[in-house]
Amino acid sequence: MGLAGSGKSTQGQILAAYMHCPWISTGNLLREHNFDPTVQKQMLAGEIISDEITLKVLDNELNRIKATTRECILDGTPRTINQAEWLVAKVKANQLKISAVIHLKISPENSKARLLSRQRPDDHEEAIDERFIEYETQVKPILRYLKDNQIKVFDIDGSQSLGNVASDIVKDLKIKAE
Repeated sequence: MGLAGSGKSTQGQILAAYMHCPWISTGNLLREHNFDPTVQKQMLAGEIISDEITLKVLDNELNRIKATTRECILDGTPRTINQAEWLVAKVKANQLKISAVIHLKISPENSKARLLSRQRPDDHEEAIDERFIEYETQVKPILRYLKDNQIKVFDIDGSQSLGNVASDIVKDLKIKAE
């Protein structure tokens, strides 16, 4: 989790490769599996897609990869308190295990520079500003909720080099090289 442009997807992919497990990007799932023009317009505007759509797509993917019996890296989830409650309920029902949450911290200035440089259609000034507001109003309360529900949250400086961020994540998760 973290501010848009903090390196969540990059670090999620690095960690998934390191751990030899699936990387699940909710954003990619929604971009790939949703042909509804209204939802695509919402994504391009940087808006959050409804929990109903997001959780259905995510649940299908978790079932497809058999997440009850193997580790995976979730990228882009949860983005609402309802999604966090859904995940915590799955954990409590032994349908999913959350080892930890990695919270990549980065300044808004660094974030905006990174987002504008990657040249995705949904990375324009208005959408970026919308994601900054979302971080303050949605992500920070989600992090508190997860902590309150005994989910480990590790704060990592996402402004470091890719290698240093990855190294800090592996160290905090206490993952041994295979």
